[in-house]
Amino acid sequence: MDTERDARGRLWFRAGAPSAIARVQRLRAGLCLNYAAVGVVMDLLDRIDRLEAALRRSERAAKEPTTWT
Repeated sequence: MDTERDARGRLWFRAGAPSAIARVQRLRAGLCLNYAAVGVVMDLLDRIDRLEAALRRSERAAKEPTTWT
């Protein structure tokens, strides 16, 4: 996770960090995975999300009428 330090040296996390941490904890506890395996699973889940989004875009584009010029 990307963090930044402020002028006082405190770490600041992005807004989505708590949900990402919760996701890691759920995967680790629910599937009894080590952290390396959690990373692989998270990468695969992100890839699935991107592929499903691309499929939805493709399906919407296929339904749009084609204009002939």
